[in-house]
Amino acid sequence: MYTTKVRKLLVVVALGSITFLSSFIAATPSAIHAAAPIPTATGPVPVTDDSYPFGAANHTGTPQNLSQFGYVEEEYFVSGVANIYAFDADGKVIVKTPNAAYTTRILVRRPSSPQEFSGTVVVELLNPTGMLDVDYQWQLSRDYLLEHKDIWVGITSKPVAAKALKTFNPMRYAPISWANPLPLDQTCPSPASALRDTVPATENGLIWDIASQVGALVRSNLAQNPLKGFPVDKVYLTGYSQTGGYVVTYINFIRPLPASTLTNGKPIFDAYLIGDGDGLYGLGPALNQCAVLAQPGDPRFVIQPRPEPVISVVSQTLIGTSAPVRRPDNDSPEDRYRRYEITGASHVSQRVNALSPTPEDRAKAGISFPPPVCTEITTYGITDFPFEYFMDAAFANLEVWVRSGTPPPKTPLISIKTVPGSPLPVAELDKYNNALGGVRSPYVDVPIAIYYGISTPGNPASRLSCTLSGYKIPFKKDVLVDLYPTHDAYVKKVSEQVDTMLKERLLTKSDGQRIKNEATQAAVP
Repeated sequence: MYTTKVRKLLVVVALGSITFLSSFIAATPSAIHAAAPIPTATGPVPVTDDSYPFGAANHTGTPQNLSQFGYVEEEYFVSGVANIYAFDADGKVIVKTPNAAYTTRILVRRPSSPQEFSGTVVVELLNPTGMLDVDYQWQLSRDYLLEHKDIWVGITSKPVAAKALKTFNPMRYAPISWANPLPLDQTCPSPASALRDTVPATENGLIWDIASQVGALVRSNLAQNPLKGFPVDKVYLTGYSQTGGYVVTYINFIRPLPASTLTNGKPIFDAYLIGDGDGLYGLGPALNQCAVLAQPGDPRFVIQPRPEPVISVVSQTLIGTSAPVRRPDNDSPEDRYRRYEITGASHVSQRVNALSPTPEDRAKAGISFPPPVCTEITTYGITDFPFEYFMDAAFANLEVWVRSGTPPPKTPLISIKTVPGSPLPVAELDKYNNALGGVRSPYVDVPIAIYYGISTPGNPASRLSCTLSGYKIPFKKDVLVDLYPTHDAYVKKVSEQVDTMLKERLLTKSDGQRIKNEATQAAVP
């Protein structure tokens, strides 16, 4: 399905997002402190026409009016001290540098009334791959979170994104600091980052304690808690793509530390949802930025058993890069794990593009790239495959698993095969050229198009964007007529499969209805 050139490029994309493992700097191991300290939060930061949060919901490509859902958006600065971690010679996590001061920002989207709140907080590590904050998991799960009345908290999670904030509005974001606690002559002069987004003056490894401390903050009874007055019951950690990789690193290496627990000894996060990132091998930053690059297939990036539920959702785009970290589903009390591979889904889609920050705000943040040129997307447009429906279902199943102990459904993996001369396995295809196996849906089982997970770059500058962006080729009229003699026949088949998916808890009721509505309105045959 992929050319050899593109398959090699996907490996580069995966490796280009990784920083991990052994430190270049000699350091005296320090004790890891007990329990996560509560950081200081200040805000909400005032909003005016000239000063608003970067990534604000009403400043995306398709502006989002949260008030129509009874939601408000607020921004806060969070300050504290974090440890920088490393591995010792035996592979044990130690403190490389203790008590590094930081200030980052969080975005909060919550119901306006505590009485409307579900009790669940979803903490997202904002994705910095484009060198600025993007709230991918919010984009994909927004409909579920709003309907369920959850609170969403987004954390700026890397120095390169903090730099973009300070460029976007120097006065608003003046407090933010991800400074390296070590003098420049004591740190690595060339931090390992194939994305080329890391400098010695800052430290990527602050994120691990920041994540824990923000989780502890929103659970606290302190007056400075931005969610004070809201009855927080459960807190989940999530991330997408690069920060999906962060969640893997957190689960495997940070979760076992006392610093990831509350003062009562309980874990800060009740569950984890990895959005299309578990195959990126701990996509940087790793424990600290002075590190060597991990290699594909490193067994330490297979998700480790944890008593808190872990769900990983994988697109067809990254099925090749994620194959080495596949592992069996499990329902045991000490290893609750599910993996859902979504046949037809693309890493980047129309939905993601529509809800990302506007080009104007990106330019103000100092990040302005020419639009990618992708050969197939130029002809067919970027895919409209609704990856969001399956992310919604994953969150719904995670919630039930945490609150009632009811395990989610199990599904097959996408069928893959090796190709001579290819660095990656590829999906096996059915007679319509859609992938076999995985989480099935009407999009591939009652098909009216072929869904591809990646596209071909039209120039070198477009490589990353195109290899993460899929497209679809609609069936020609004669094929549609042969498959579905009447429109009603098509709608009936879609409706039947949706009903089956609802019974199997692979769709939410709302998204099932959306699929039925799409079928009713489709020009088929």
